[in-house]
Amino acid sequence: MSKPKWEINFQPVSVKMADGSVLTGMVNIRNFPRLSDFFRDGGDEFIVVVEDQEDPPRVVIVNKSYLMWAVANPGAGK
Repeated sequence: MSKPKWEINFQPVSVKMADGSVLTGMVNIRNFPRLSDFFRDGGDEFIVVVEDQEDPPRVVIVNKSYLMWAVANPGAGK
């Protein structure tokens, strides 16, 4: 039995939550060409943000309903 293949395409992002907190890290946008396409057409209710500023990196699972905004952040990430 073969493993499912996932497209890996991490993009740096900052997202602001409804409570005012801001997460900065990396999001795997898979085979979408742009971050906006991933958020609009991704189909998932949740996104996974890898906050790589911490050691070890922290993984945060976010419900997209609670996002106020998201911005591609080329200065973030490694």
